[in-house]
Amino acid sequence: MRAFLCCCMALLSFSALAEPSEGESPRQILTDTEWERVNKSVDQALEWLAHQQNPDGSFPTSPTGQPAVSSLCTMAFLAQGHLPGEGKYGDHLQKALDYIVSCQKRNGILAAVAPNGSQISRTVQHNIGYTVSYNHAIAGLVLSESFSMAGSERTKTTQPVIQKALDVSFAMQDWPNEQDRDKGGWRYLDDYEHIDSDLSITGWQLMFLRSAKNAGFEVEQQRIERAVAYVRRCFLKDKGTFTYKLERRDRASRGMAGAGILALAHSGLHHTSEAQRAGDWVLKSGFQRYNAPGRVTGDIRSDDRYHYGLLLCSQAMYQLGGRHWREFFPPMVKVLISGQNADGSWQADV
Repeated sequence: MRAFLCCCMALLSFSALAEPSEGESPRQILTDTEWERVNKSVDQALEWLAHQQNPDGSFPTSPTGQPAVSSLCTMAFLAQGHLPGEGKYGDHLQKALDYIVSCQKRNGILAAVAPNGSQISRTVQHNIGYTVSYNHAIAGLVLSESFSMAGSERTKTTQPVIQKALDVSFAMQDWPNEQDRDKGGWRYLDDYEHIDSDLSITGWQLMFLRSAKNAGFEVEQQRIERAVAYVRRCFLKDKGTFTYKLERRDRASRGMAGAGILALAHSGLHHTSEAQRAGDWVLKSGFQRYNAPGRVTGDIRSDDRYHYGLLLCSQAMYQLGGRHWREFFPPMVKVLISGQNADGSWQADV
């Protein structure tokens, strides 16, 4: 399911949160016929996805993966222009959003499996601690993205849910850090490895905050600036890309390159040397062979999950625009469409 979502969202990269860097229209890089193929592929994929939805509005995955997976499924429909309560998939979206909201705990955490007390407890097993952070940020993101699309009744219901989720994210960002270098970012609910921030979760949390701010919620600029400062510290000047965490400077990957670029782009920093150089690194690392594992690029390992890297890099290259988008998107379209199964799905990571 996660591989499917990443492929679908990659094809829909042009519906990202922020406008891309100036230049030619991002749609001009494909012909009308090629765009028709993209839309046909996405429509077939969404048809398959709709049939996977559970009666409670969720989409299949393990309990610890909820509601992040259901949120990404919802985002796939929204990105193609489908709206809650309207049209072919209106009911699917209503049910999915209701499910996501139902996962919120009393303390504000958005996760199906998480501590449910009035206060946030960090005393959890690691298999819960790390998934809670992803679930929370991704679910908050999709609720914020859908907020302005909803009718007045749903807006009234969702507003306090988003606000409580933001309060959790603010609290997590303010947790004490053992190392100054980790300040401004986010990591797991549990205190794993005594490391307080990583680029992957920080990227998702930053997208949530930016989306909520765009939807009219109050997010102090200093919070975004602190997060961006952490992201910039994750840039490896000698390698031209981003590392997963500052304690391990050999953990560069396609996914983290995309996460770093996105974090900067959503803050208007498309043209920084970090974003541009990481875009060049992505072009060299590539996704030319569908579902092929990453390779070693120089002394940097890029053996991340193919689909996760593809999701983040496609959004990132759209944000960079210009030659990065031109060189990245058309080949990626061919690879994804040729790799799609007859029923509209894609295979899981190898």
